[in-house]
Amino acid sequence: MKFTSLTTIVISAAAMAGIAIASNSDTTPMNLPCNLINSIQCGTGLKGFNNGLDYGFVCGPQGTIISYAACPCIGCCEIDMENYEFECQLICGTMLCISFSLT
Repeated sequence: MKFTSLTTIVISAAAMAGIAIASNSDTTPMNLPCNLINSIQCGTGLKGFNNGLDYGFVCGPQGTIISYAACPCIGCCEIDMENYEFECQLICGTMLCISFSLT
């Protein structure tokens, strides 16, 4: 009887771990806390979102992220304060520059 109870516990623990891992894949920056209210910023490495790549976001008046967009790269998100936007600069200059405006 003790063996059956131990088996049940192990199966239940494995199922709960699977649910926790699956729910982590739905992570987004939306509504996460942020600093510098009413600003545009870059972030990176959010576990469970965009494979840890960069993302740009707007920190709203309540100190939470109210809008975001994912970048396809690491270390490429840059802020353009003049145009109030962020850019995912894969190759910029003469080749290719991807820009996202969150206004």
